[in-house]
Amino acid sequence: MVDVEEKSQEVEYVDPTVNRVPNYEVSEKAFLLTQSKVSIEQRKEAAEFVLAKIKEEEMAPYYKYLCEEYLVNNGQSDLEHDEKSDSLNEWIKFDQELYNELCKKNESKIKELNEKIQKLEEDDEGELEQAQAWINLGEYYAQIGDKDNAEKTLGKSLSKAISTGAKIDVMLTIARLGFFYNDQLYVKEKLEAVNSMIEKGGDWERRNRYKTYYGMHCLAVRNFKEAAKLLVDSLATFTSIELTSYESIATYASVTGLFTLERTDLKSKVIDSPELLSLISTTAALQSISSLTISLYASDYASYFPYLLETYANVLIPCKYLNRHADFFVREMRRKVYAQLLESYKTLSLKSMASAFGVSVAFLDNDLGKFIPNKQLNCVIDRVNGIVETNRPDNKNAQYHLLVKQGDGLLTKLQKYGAAVRLTGSDRV
Repeated sequence: MVDVEEKSQEVEYVDPTVNRVPNYEVSEKAFLLTQSKVSIEQRKEAAEFVLAKIKEEEMAPYYKYLCEEYLVNNGQSDLEHDEKSDSLNEWIKFDQELYNELCKKNESKIKELNEKIQKLEEDDEGELEQAQAWINLGEYYAQIGDKDNAEKTLGKSLSKAISTGAKIDVMLTIARLGFFYNDQLYVKEKLEAVNSMIEKGGDWERRNRYKTYYGMHCLAVRNFKEAAKLLVDSLATFTSIELTSYESIATYASVTGLFTLERTDLKSKVIDSPELLSLISTTAALQSISSLTISLYASDYASYFPYLLETYANVLIPCKYLNRHADFFVREMRRKVYAQLLESYKTLSLKSMASAFGVSVAFLDNDLGKFIPNKQLNCVIDRVNGIVETNRPDNKNAQYHLLVKQGDGLLTKLQKYGAAVRLTGSDRV
């Protein structure tokens, strides 16, 4: 009887949320190695961190991928030849002896876990015990960076008679593989499966974790509006420490909130957020984006561009999710601040506007010219008189068209409702 109880405790289902596999920090630090705009000191520290974790977590498959594929393919466009050579040869030099040593550790551990699975199947143990054994093996594959085997192995646990909650945990682990390799198409596919499971019976905690995961995905694919909604909400309920840090979530919520929220919501949900305020003093990236947010809200235009450049360097460029959107973000935030200033004036001299932002008239003239032709700014430049004239759209005309559109929609709904009522009446007859 004692043996049975001990065996039951040994194979008890373990919530994968405590297992940070794969280690997201390794992926984030490896990304820094491909960025020439990141300081050499930061890249050197990142390389040391990555190598230490590769050894500690026995990441043979990832080590090979990192040296032979990732750094080579992703370093081409950003790093100069000499810098890339330094990064590869000095910091992340492929060591065949180390690789062989890691492979031996992998083989030994995988053999051990497979033997446990085989024994459970031979002893005809329960579905829960077998599922947990497959999860243990799958998580080890995830830990070492073997994406294909991790997904395949974790998938086997889904065929067992485990709870919906346990299946959600497994699918979230599989989704993390996509985040680790920044494969957002893969992430999207897996999160759609998670959402289907949650609709069938996900608990509060797993729904919150899904919200964070999906918010991160939206951030990565530039759906900033949805990302802001999800990530700002996640601040008070964050538990997904296996995916990212709370400091990172706070930074992402601030970035997307600044980009998409109206002034009232920006003040209440970002600037005055107790969760964000508690982190600003200890989080460098959050300090940059918070300063930018406050300068926009307070119309402190003289500080705006310096903080925008600081955010670009400290927040956007080093982030593997935001880096590809950095130029877009900066461009749109320039448009946003121009629109905010011009909203208060019918005409404004180029000289005074340039002075407000601390830039030259030539720069401002050229920059405004990027937004005016496609009507991203409702103004024109009178270069003869050196002024900017606003030409706001006719609000009354816009309101009229909106009213007509809403009225058409209401009539359509009423017609459908009437048809449904008539159909119900005919059925009763």
